[in-house]
Amino acid sequence: MSKTRVLLADDHQMFRTGVTNLLQKEADIEVVGEAKDGEEVVRQASHFKPDVIVMDIQLPIRDGIQATRQIIANFPTAKILALTSFETEDYLGNMLRAGAKGYILKESPIEELVLAIRTLANGGSYFAKGISAKIVAMLENNGRPSASKEPADKSSLTQRELEILEHVAAEMTNKEIASLLFISSRTVETHRRNLIQKLKVKNTAGLMRFYLNNFKSIVEQV
Repeated sequence: MSKTRVLLADDHQMFRTGVTNLLQKEADIEVVGEAKDGEEVVRQASHFKPDVIVMDIQLPIRDGIQATRQIIANFPTAKILALTSFETEDYLGNMLRAGAKGYILKESPIEELVLAIRTLANGGSYFAKGISAKIVAMLENNGRPSASKEPADKSSLTQRELEILEHVAAEMTNKEIASLLFISSRTVETHRRNLIQKLKVKNTAGLMRFYLNNFKSIVEQV
């Protein structure tokens, strides 16, 4: 039985090693290479010509969107599966336009990753639960991220998100917040982007405005 040859791109070695070890347990899957950045995955894609490329979006040097675009330009039949922590419509739309055939989240069980790889290898597309609805919304909006008409709801924020938001409003960097909360800078960045999506703002400045508008009076009373 021929195996599906997989190339895995992610900048965290422990994550790559863990995923590789899990995938290698599947009788029909072989991980032929690992890449730590966008330049390396482009080179390895050209060298190995894998059946499926599992691509993180947040890669150093060249991000996953740029790498996907370059790989498709060099290797039009490449089958690229985005494996990411982010489910924003901007990332989803950019990856699809770059040529990705699938999009799942890092929080997904390994069984879903295996299913997604097999689906792409067989010529199909695979999107995590909830992602399909975003695609429909984008298509209805002529390919642009849909604009939400609902106001942002601060009650939906977790305690950790509130902590991150407060430190962002204090103009602290990801590294500074990570050091203060004993978490990684990448985790802080994930929370920051999730806050941007959840609070329906465009950037960090929007987070700061939201905090000042919704929490300033509370802070001043303390």
